Amino acid sequence: MNTVQLECFIEVSECLNFSRAAENLRMTQPAVSHQINSLEAELGTKLFNRTSKNVELTRDGIRFIGPASDALKILGNAKTRIKEKSAKEMLPIGISCRNQQILGVLPPILSKLAEEMPSARPIVKVNPFMPVDALMENETIDIIFGLKNTDVTRQRIIYKELKKCALVCVCSENHPLAKYETVKTDMLHGHSIALVSRQRDTQEIAKVITSASSTLQQSQMYLCDAYECAIPLVKAGLCYCVLPQLPAERESGLHYIPITDAPLVSFGVFYSTLKGNPVLKSFVEITRKILC
Repeated sequence: MNTVQLECFIEVSECLNFSRAAENLRMTQPAVSHQINSLEAELGTKLFNRTSKNVELTRDGIRFIGPASDALKILGNAKTRIKEKSAKEMLPIGISCRNQQILGVLPPILSKLAEEMPSARPIVKVNPFMPVDALMENETIDIIFGLKNTDVTRQRIIYKELKKCALVCVCSENHPLAKYETVKTDMLHGHSIALVSRQRDTQEIAKVITSASSTLQQSQMYLCDAYECAIPLVKAGLCYCVLPQLPAERESGLHYIPITDAPLVSFGVFYSTLKGNPVLKSFVEITRKILC
């Protein structure tokens, strides 16, 4: 049983004329007759008595008017609710950041997105280890914030640069390097360093930390899984770390000292496509306006 059968039955029961019902339904008379015949076959009873002169409802036809009308109303209400839900549907956008530092660039972007697209619902995740290629396979991730590196192998992934960022030496207020306003790479020699996983994937950072750690003993190198693990060590004055100078709030109690002879690093976003994703397109436009 389907809605076309029910609509044909209700229309014929009101008109008691197949030709007029077909005209009202914008169908051919044979098509209406076919729908009624198939409905009667499915119900196992006659709904109409037909003669060459008139059409009249049978007893079962009269009994079926109420249930048929109710069924159409229920289906109509369901369709309306689905359409209303679609019109008001929240539009998710999956955002991945490499670490807490990169996460810090999001607040002004998300604020502007909420202003321009109230139906957008950001889903923010931190994924420090999973390669960009693998992350983009996840259907819940639309865009990834990170540094340009060498772990992207799939051609369909697009990288858009947002900023060229200087590298900085991050240390505590009582660290010997804290007295300098700027430093050069050779001034880092001899000081204990926090080596954060995946930093070597970005060649500009790798160049600096390789040089800075070349003269150190093993005991002077603190191996950290992520940025979040390095910061407590740095705040405790045990070591310093090298980070890109991102447009985000800085950790309190720390000094961020530009490394003047270090190369700039490219900070940007990775995504597959903007087609068919208006939220992502707006998000990228907002991000570029705010950060570029």
